[in-house]
Amino acid sequence: MNWAEFTKSEYDTLRKEIEESKNRLFQTMGFGLVVVPGSHFLAQAYKLDTVTLSLPLLVVVVALIYLAELNGIMRCGRYIRHHIETRVSGIVGWESWLETTNAFHTRSVDKYLSYAFCLLFLVYFVGSVFIASRFAFDAYGVLIAAVLLGSYTAIGFWFLVYLLKNSPVSTS
Repeated sequence: MNWAEFTKSEYDTLRKEIEESKNRLFQTMGFGLVVVPGSHFLAQAYKLDTVTLSLPLLVVVVALIYLAELNGIMRCGRYIRHHIETRVSGIVGWESWLETTNAFHTRSVDKYLSYAFCLLFLVYFVGSVFIASRFAFDAYGVLIAAVLLGSYTAIGFWFLVYLLKNSPVSTS
């Protein structure tokens, strides 16, 4: 295999990985949209206290899966931009073009997806904390509910900051 064949094969493989990761990213969002309310429903229907109390952690886990896929996409794009596109002189490759400032707002899709996920995370996290705290108050009293609410608030604040800092929308 010569250099050109290797580079093309490497590029094709990375683009395929990006395509599959983008698909998993949307599946993760869909999964989150269904699983969190579904888990709450099942927890109520089958009286699964631990599921009700751990709903906020389920939301964080879904967000971590989202971040893992997003960072995988960015890693592939960064590699293509810095190690493949630079090998071919006289062209502006896709990843390089996406990084240019132009009238097309090339990164708007990525930004909107990140905003949508952050909003989804925030709504589901706040809702699940409310559900868990209300359940803890009814089942275990005000002290346990307050401790749980405080703990989840700290986790939520920390994770929201982490999510916003680690949700890249470009390879630069």
